Amino acid sequence: MLNKSRLENLSDGLFAIVLTLLVFDIKLPIEEGIKTNATVYGILISLEPLFIQFLISFVVLAMFWISHNFFYSYFALTINRTLVLLNLVYLGLISFIPFSARLLGSNLHVPLAIMFYGFNILLISFVNVIIFRYALYSHEIDTGDLESDSRLFKQATIRQNLTVVSTLAGIVAAYFSTAAALLLYSFPIIFNIIPGSLNMLERIFGFKLE
Repeated sequence: MLNKSRLENLSDGLFAIVLTLLVFDIKLPIEEGIKTNATVYGILISLEPLFIQFLISFVVLAMFWISHNFFYSYFALTINRTLVLLNLVYLGLISFIPFSARLLGSNLHVPLAIMFYGFNILLISFVNVIIFRYALYSHEIDTGDLESDSRLFKQATIRQNLTVVSTLAGIVAAYFSTAAALLLYSFPIIFNIIPGSLNMLERIFGFKLE
Protein backbone atom coordinates (compact mmCIF):
# COMPACT_ATOMS: atom_id res chain seq x y z
CA MET A 1 0.00 0.00 0.00
CA LEU A 2 1.39 3.39 -1.00
CA ASN A 3 1.82 6.05 1.67
CA LYS A 4 -0.88 8.70 1.23
CA SER A 5 0.79 11.19 3.58
CA ARG A 6 3.85 11.42 1.32
CA LEU A 7 1.62 12.30 -1.62
CA GLU A 8 -0.17 14.94 0.45
CA ASN A 9 3.14 16.41 1.66
CA LEU A 10 4.47 16.60 -1.89
CA SER A 11 1.28 18.30 -3.07
CA ASP A 12 1.23 20.81 -0.20
CA GLY A 13 4.89 21.64 -0.78
CA LEU A 14 4.38 22.26 -4.49
CA PHE A 15 1.32 24.42 -3.88
CA ALA A 16 3.31 26.49 -1.36
CA ILE A 17 6.15 27.03 -3.85
CA VAL A 18 3.82 27.93 -6.73
CA LEU A 19 1.85 30.38 -4.58
CA THR A 20 5.11 32.05 -3.54
CA LEU A 21 6.42 32.26 -7.12
CA LEU A 22 3.39 34.30 -8.15
CA VAL A 23 4.56 37.39 -6.26
CA PHE A 24 8.04 37.25 -7.82
CA ASP A 25 6.56 38.39 -11.13
CA ILE A 26 5.56 41.74 -9.61
CA LYS A 27 8.84 43.56 -10.08
CA LEU A 28 9.39 47.27 -9.64
CA PRO A 29 10.82 49.00 -12.72
CA ILE A 30 14.27 50.53 -12.42
CA GLU A 31 13.77 54.26 -11.88
CA GLU A 32 16.50 56.88 -11.75
CA GLY A 33 16.31 60.20 -9.95
CA ILE A 34 14.23 61.52 -7.08
CA LYS A 35 10.99 59.73 -6.33
CA THR A 36 7.80 61.66 -5.66
CA ASN A 37 4.27 60.61 -4.76
CA ALA A 38 3.31 61.04 -8.41
CA THR A 39 6.19 58.82 -9.52
CA VAL A 40 5.30 56.04 -7.08
CA TYR A 41 1.65 56.31 -8.05
CA GLY A 42 2.58 55.97 -11.71
CA ILE A 43 4.67 52.89 -10.93
CA LEU A 44 1.80 51.25 -9.05
CA ILE A 45 -0.61 52.00 -11.89
CA SER A 46 1.80 50.48 -14.41
CA LEU A 47 1.90 47.31 -12.30
CA GLU A 48 -1.90 46.98 -12.20
CA PRO A 49 -2.04 44.08 -14.74
CA LEU A 50 0.48 42.12 -12.67
CA PHE A 51 -1.49 42.75 -9.48
CA ILE A 52 -4.63 41.50 -11.26
CA GLN A 53 -3.00 38.29 -12.44
CA PHE A 54 -1.52 37.74 -8.97
CA LEU A 55 -4.88 38.12 -7.25
CA ILE A 56 -6.76 35.90 -9.69
CA SER A 57 -4.04 33.24 -9.76
CA PHE A 58 -3.68 33.18 -5.97
CA VAL A 59 -7.38 32.60 -5.35
CA VAL A 60 -7.61 30.08 -8.22
CA LEU A 61 -4.73 28.11 -6.73
CA ALA A 62 -6.30 28.43 -3.28
CA MET A 63 -9.49 26.97 -4.73
CA PHE A 64 -7.63 24.00 -6.22
CA TRP A 65 -5.66 23.43 -3.01
CA ILE A 66 -8.83 23.42 -0.88
CA SER A 67 -10.45 20.97 -3.31
CA HIS A 68 -7.32 18.78 -3.35
CA ASN A 69 -7.02 18.81 0.44
CA PHE A 70 -10.71 17.98 0.90
CA PHE A 71 -10.51 15.14 -1.61
CA TYR A 72 -7.58 13.39 0.06
CA SER A 73 -8.87 14.07 3.57
CA TYR A 74 -12.46 12.85 3.12
CA PHE A 75 -12.80 10.98 -0.18
CA ALA A 76 -9.62 9.10 -1.08
CA LEU A 77 -8.81 7.29 2.14
CA THR A 78 -6.26 5.10 0.32
CA ILE A 79 -4.26 5.54 -2.88
CA ASN A 80 -2.67 3.40 -5.58
CA ARG A 81 -0.03 3.90 -8.27
CA THR A 82 -2.52 5.13 -10.88
CA LEU A 83 -3.90 7.77 -8.53
CA VAL A 84 -0.35 8.89 -7.72
CA LEU A 85 0.45 9.26 -11.43
CA LEU A 86 -2.76 11.23 -12.03
CA ASN A 87 -1.88 13.44 -9.09
CA LEU A 88 1.58 14.09 -10.57
CA VAL A 89 -0.03 15.20 -13.85
CA TYR A 90 -2.29 17.49 -11.78
CA LEU A 91 0.70 18.97 -9.93
CA GLY A 92 2.58 19.45 -13.19
CA LEU A 93 -0.27 21.59 -14.51
CA ILE A 94 -0.44 23.49 -11.21
CA SER A 95 3.29 24.27 -11.42
CA PHE A 96 2.70 25.81 -14.87
CA ILE A 97 0.39 28.50 -13.45
CA PRO A 98 3.16 31.06 -12.70
CA PHE A 99 4.17 31.03 -16.39
CA SER A 100 0.64 31.34 -17.76
CA ALA A 101 -0.13 33.99 -15.12
CA ARG A 102 2.96 35.98 -16.12
CA LEU A 103 1.88 35.77 -19.76
CA LEU A 104 -1.56 37.00 -18.74
CA GLY A 105 -0.23 39.88 -16.63
CA SER A 106 2.12 41.05 -19.37
CA ASN A 107 -0.55 40.86 -22.08
CA LEU A 108 -3.77 41.52 -20.21
CA HIS A 109 -5.67 42.72 -23.28
CA VAL A 110 -4.36 40.13 -25.74
CA PRO A 111 -7.01 37.41 -26.34
CA LEU A 112 -4.46 34.64 -26.94
CA ALA A 113 -2.73 35.30 -23.60
CA ILE A 114 -6.07 35.24 -21.79
CA MET A 115 -7.08 32.04 -23.58
CA PHE A 116 -3.74 30.38 -22.79
CA TYR A 117 -4.21 31.13 -19.10
CA GLY A 118 -7.74 29.78 -19.22
CA PHE A 119 -6.56 26.64 -20.99
CA ASN A 120 -4.11 26.01 -18.14
CA ILE A 121 -6.97 26.26 -15.62
CA LEU A 122 -9.19 24.10 -17.84
CA LEU A 123 -6.62 21.28 -18.00
CA ILE A 124 -6.25 21.34 -14.21
CA SER A 125 -10.04 21.17 -13.88
CA PHE A 126 -10.27 18.23 -16.30
CA VAL A 127 -7.59 16.26 -14.48
CA ASN A 128 -9.31 17.04 -11.18
CA VAL A 129 -12.52 15.51 -12.53
CA ILE A 130 -10.63 12.46 -13.82
CA ILE A 131 -8.98 11.93 -10.42
CA PHE A 132 -12.33 12.17 -8.66
CA ARG A 133 -14.04 9.76 -11.06
CA TYR A 134 -11.17 7.31 -11.00
CA ALA A 135 -11.14 7.17 -7.21
CA LEU A 136 -14.91 6.74 -7.14
CA TYR A 137 -15.06 3.83 -9.56
CA SER A 138 -11.75 2.13 -8.81
CA HIS A 139 -11.99 -1.01 -6.70
CA GLU A 140 -8.55 -0.27 -5.24
CA ILE A 141 -9.40 3.11 -3.69
CA ASP A 142 -11.31 3.35 -0.43
CA THR A 143 -13.69 6.32 -0.71
CA GLY A 144 -15.52 5.64 2.55
CA ASP A 145 -19.23 6.47 2.40
CA LEU A 146 -18.97 8.84 -0.55
CA GLU A 147 -21.36 6.90 -2.78
CA SER A 148 -23.93 6.56 -0.03
CA ASP A 149 -23.80 10.30 0.79
CA SER A 150 -25.63 11.57 -2.29
CA ARG A 151 -25.68 15.18 -1.08
CA LEU A 152 -21.89 15.35 -0.62
CA PHE A 153 -21.33 13.59 -3.93
CA LYS A 154 -23.65 15.96 -5.82
CA GLN A 155 -22.08 19.06 -4.30
CA ALA A 156 -18.60 17.86 -5.23
CA THR A 157 -19.77 17.09 -8.77
CA ILE A 158 -21.39 20.52 -9.15
CA ARG A 159 -18.23 22.31 -8.01
CA GLN A 160 -16.05 20.36 -10.42
CA ASN A 161 -18.36 20.73 -13.42
CA LEU A 162 -18.92 24.41 -12.69
CA THR A 163 -15.18 25.07 -12.88
CA VAL A 164 -14.91 23.30 -16.25
CA VAL A 165 -17.96 25.00 -17.77
CA SER A 166 -17.12 28.47 -16.44
CA THR A 167 -13.52 28.25 -17.65
CA LEU A 168 -14.64 27.10 -21.11
CA ALA A 169 -17.01 30.06 -21.26
CA GLY A 170 -14.17 32.35 -20.19
CA ILE A 171 -11.92 31.08 -22.99
CA VAL A 172 -14.64 31.87 -25.54
CA ALA A 173 -15.35 35.25 -23.93
CA ALA A 174 -11.65 36.19 -24.20
CA TYR A 175 -12.22 37.06 -27.85
CA PHE A 176 -14.72 39.73 -26.88
CA SER A 177 -13.93 41.00 -23.38
CA THR A 178 -10.97 40.69 -21.03
CA ALA A 179 -13.12 41.55 -18.00
CA ALA A 180 -15.76 38.95 -18.87
CA ALA A 181 -13.13 36.25 -19.37
CA LEU A 182 -11.41 36.96 -16.04
CA LEU A 183 -14.76 37.10 -14.27
CA LEU A 184 -15.72 33.69 -15.65
CA TYR A 185 -12.34 32.23 -14.65
CA SER A 186 -12.91 33.51 -11.12
CA PHE A 187 -16.62 32.70 -10.79
CA PRO A 188 -16.23 29.08 -9.51
CA ILE A 189 -14.13 30.38 -6.63
CA ILE A 190 -17.34 31.54 -4.94
CA PHE A 191 -18.66 28.00 -4.66
CA ASN A 192 -15.34 26.29 -3.97
CA ILE A 193 -13.97 28.58 -1.26
CA ILE A 194 -16.89 30.27 0.50
CA PRO A 195 -18.34 27.83 3.07
CA GLY A 196 -22.03 27.07 2.66
CA SER A 197 -22.38 28.79 -0.73
CA LEU A 198 -24.23 25.86 -2.31
CA ASN A 199 -26.40 25.49 0.78
CA MET A 200 -27.30 29.15 0.46
CA LEU A 201 -28.38 28.64 -3.17
CA GLU A 202 -30.57 25.75 -2.08
CA ARG A 203 -32.33 28.00 0.42
CA ILE A 204 -32.71 30.87 -2.03
CA PHE A 205 -34.10 28.80 -4.90
CA GLY A 206 -35.92 26.24 -2.78
CA PHE A 207 -34.34 22.98 -3.96
CA LYS A 208 -32.50 20.17 -2.21
CA LEU A 209 -29.49 18.17 -3.40
CA GLU A 210 -30.63 14.80 -2.09
